[in-house]
Amino acid sequence: MKIGFDAKRAFHNQTGLGNYSRTLITGMLQQFPENEYFLFNTPGAQELPYFSRSLQESGAPFRIIQGSKLARLFGWGSKAERLDLDIYHGLSNEIPFDLNKRKVKSVVTVHDLIFKRFPEGYKAADRWIYDRKCRFLAKHAHLILATSRQTAADMEEFYPGSRGKVEVVYQDCDPAFHYRRRPEAIAKVLYKYDLVEKPYILCVSKLEKRKNHKILLEAFRKVMDQIPEDLVLVGGRGDEADTVLEQMDHMKGRLRWLGRVDNDELVNLYDGSAFTVYPSLFEGFGIPLLESMRRGKAMVSSEGSCFGEIAGQTALYADPASAEELAGCIFSLSGNQALRSKLEAACPAEAQRFDPKKITEQIMEKYRNLL
Repeated sequence: MKIGFDAKRAFHNQTGLGNYSRTLITGMLQQFPENEYFLFNTPGAQELPYFSRSLQESGAPFRIIQGSKLARLFGWGSKAERLDLDIYHGLSNEIPFDLNKRKVKSVVTVHDLIFKRFPEGYKAADRWIYDRKCRFLAKHAHLILATSRQTAADMEEFYPGSRGKVEVVYQDCDPAFHYRRRPEAIAKVLYKYDLVEKPYILCVSKLEKRKNHKILLEAFRKVMDQIPEDLVLVGGRGDEADTVLEQMDHMKGRLRWLGRVDNDELVNLYDGSAFTVYPSLFEGFGIPLLESMRRGKAMVSSEGSCFGEIAGQTALYADPASAEELAGCIFSLSGNQALRSKLEAACPAEAQRFDPKKITEQIMEKYRNLL
């Protein structure tokens, strides 16, 4: 079988969609080396030694196909036809407009449709482009993989032409979250960020409105004098950054923002935390839920969206619009070690649903069913 991947994110993005792309591509090459692989890329790729080494060590035949940035829209489809590919897989919400569906079977992974649910967070031009891409893939893709039931439902709701072609296949998080705990590494990171003296609750998400930090801080203020843990935020600046950071002066030194950190440090920050909180209003998957689960941490998250689907029995859930409910859940996990231990004990079984080897096998089986 000759399989092509839109590998732009794999070569260019350190997190998120890049992690998804790298995990799937390396998994395919390692588990199914009998196939021939074509990785479509654009100029300006980052240095990613681990990814490059994984490709080489797989033993599978592969070629990197270079193209312009616009080739993702027009160019790679024609190239896929000339290469006589059996499968072309768009790994991040798009397939080329010039892909001939009669000659190449197309698969596309859709991660979320947040631009439809929360359009105010996107520029009008970006919304138009995303919508155009989704309309095309809904009509022309042979198979649409959604990374959650929530995303599958959104795809069929907003793009009825996709109905009957959408199937749910989960994703994993970065491989770093599979590593065993290293007490010396945890201690080093905690010292670096001055987190040694007090326990802390970890919240990993960009400082933007949809992530719901405003309600989180309101909830934390309600209980911070009754619990020992501080609140530590990790994530880049977004449209809510100024509002969130202004609150630091009113939190009695109990709130910390570390900005963005690399994955190796993030793993150790999870390991050093008492538990985690993820009060987002809406997600297509919610990678921090799985990251927390991989590190065996109990969580507080939101009702609705995909949160219960992903976190399962490892979390307490609150109405994301209610600071009172969120505060109650935080207080419960802080003060009830038995409850926390119960949620932590559920992590290994819940995490099995996101096993990368099984995910790769599921996707390969779907490729074969298309041919």
